[in-house]
Amino acid sequence: MDVADIVFVYGQLVAIMNPFTAVNNFLTITEDMNRVEARSVLRKAIIVVLFLGLVFLLAGKAILEFYHLSLSALRFGGGILLLYIAVDMLSGAPKSRSVDSGELAVVPLATPMIIGPGTMTLLIHLGTVKALPVSITAFLLATLTITVALYASNGIRRVLGASGVKAMARFMSLIIAAVAAEMLHAAVADWVTSILKG
Repeated sequence: MDVADIVFVYGQLVAIMNPFTAVNNFLTITEDMNRVEARSVLRKAIIVVLFLGLVFLLAGKAILEFYHLSLSALRFGGGILLLYIAVDMLSGAPKSRSVDSGELAVVPLATPMIIGPGTMTLLIHLGTVKALPVSITAFLLATLTITVALYASNGIRRVLGASGVKAMARFMSLIIAAVAAEMLHAAVADWVTSILKG
């Protein structure tokens, strides 16, 4: 496996999964829980994240074929979606990650806070354009990063402060915007090349 490629994919996944936003949201939804309850919620959430992520990585190509979608269409639509999410995050109150009622480990922590629409789109995209060992390794490393960040959430908040955590989350949104721009550029380039070839 290409280590550089794994690092590149890992960076994209960490940006869209955004550990700093996850930390901020995890602290908010578990503030009335004791340590044992919070850790239990976290363990269940990570299991769900792993399951959903691997499903979208492994079944991404089949999903595109089932709906008769081209990779360029996924890149273009996914790029617009990621760009919207990046702007949404920069606004300071991401609507796509608002807290809903229900089982906290699954909703809203695992999805949509960590595996949201943007993450799903990126995973399908990666499962189609990258070698599966590269994508799976990068996803597992990204999930490990999120897990460590959530387990250390109280310490991170003490070190960075609430404003520092929010600032880092917004910085990650700039990376998401860059990924979106790359996806849009690739889609348009594919369509232009196809037109020129007649």
